[in-house]
Amino acid sequence: MKDKSMPNIGERIEIELIDSNIGIKKKQLTSQVMDKINDYTIFVATPIYHNVLFPITIGTTIKIKYFKKSIGMYVFTAEVIGRKNIQGLSYIKVKRTSDITRAQRRNFFRLEVLLNAQIKQLKPYDAEEKVINALTKDISGGGTRIISKENLEVNSIVEIRVEMEQEPIVLKGKVIRCVSYEESDYNYESAIVFVNIHEKTREQIISFIFDYQRKMKKKGLI
Repeated sequence: MKDKSMPNIGERIEIELIDSNIGIKKKQLTSQVMDKINDYTIFVATPIYHNVLFPITIGTTIKIKYFKKSIGMYVFTAEVIGRKNIQGLSYIKVKRTSDITRAQRRNFFRLEVLLNAQIKQLKPYDAEEKVINALTKDISGGGTRIISKENLEVNSIVEIRVEMEQEPIVLKGKVIRCVSYEESDYNYESAIVFVNIHEKTREQIISFIFDYQRKMKKKGLI
């Protein structure tokens, strides 16, 4: 790995609570680095969970994950050692307590968001490829959950086109689950893991997630 440095001011991060005195475990949150004291201590904005500000108590052990451009996602363990409010903005102070290591894909933060999508079930080259209209339930740098009116074959490889705000992304994925879904006009919910995804595309998804939450916060919706 070329860069094991702490995230810089302004960089987006994900926070996972792994120990809390209020009994919350493994809750994933999003935030941003607001100030960097040294290679161990940073201030971050009070994180967001389900579009709501989520304060973390002093003494809580957390994992911080962040994306290094053209390199990948990295993680370290930290402790919340302070909190402060400045001009109506809430911050927490955290101190790194472990080495910085490479994060696994399954640890990417998932944003709950409805986006139009088209799923193309890839067939042998001499067969017709079928396109299924769908909606995302959530999306992350590692995969997505979608709902559709038609089922997807588990373990099949599909091409996914997701309509994002700036431009659509097209990538391949593997269907790992498909179950009945009865909460809307859609009949099936499928979980898809991205395969052979280019890091530039993954970075585009992660940037969309944080930009989306920033816009929701600016509109006063979180």
